[in-house]
Amino acid sequence: MRLHRLAFAAVLVFAVPALALDAGDRTFQAGRVGAIVKGSTQPADLARIYGAANVNYAKVPAAEGQEQAGAFIHQGTPNELQLGFTEDGKRIEFIRIVGKNWATREGLRIGTSLAELERINGGPFQFSGFGWDYGGAVFARGKALAGIGITIAPTKNEDSKEAQRVMGDRKFSSRHPALKNLGVAVSSIVIGFGP
Repeated sequence: MRLHRLAFAAVLVFAVPALALDAGDRTFQAGRVGAIVKGSTQPADLARIYGAANVNYAKVPAAEGQEQAGAFIHQGTPNELQLGFTEDGKRIEFIRIVGKNWATREGLRIGTSLAELERINGGPFQFSGFGWDYGGAVFARGKALAGIGITIAPTKNEDSKEAQRVMGDRKFSSRHPALKNLGVAVSSIVIGFGP
């Protein structure tokens, strides 16, 4: 009887993490987006996890205006993800969080305000000036943001003199006074799944 209880307890211990990674999970962190886990989830698994009707294998936007093989999951909904695959199509290279329903346990999501991003980071951070290919890229050192690629952008007054003061290929502080009236918020989140 005691052996039976130990076996049952072992099943529960190992089953709970698997149950937590279901298709309805809308949380993410470095190395995991919902039920997609770095190093174990393959492109062929996506239709099984999310249902074939919710997965569109197609070219997805990549760096510097390029496209690459990948997939859209829940395309056009608040649950949307964009995945880029390796050249051979056998592994997931990155996942771009598009839908606003995805969030970290600390509250990072698309639309997170600048003040909230500083809170999650544990203080101010630097970012790349707006208005070019890598504009708004965040250089955060906080533990909660480690391994997560974040881009911020103005949501208002983009053509103002204040906005011009934080443009171009150089780094700025998240406390720069020009940001005050720009409504800066998180516009892009990417989780790298590469080596």
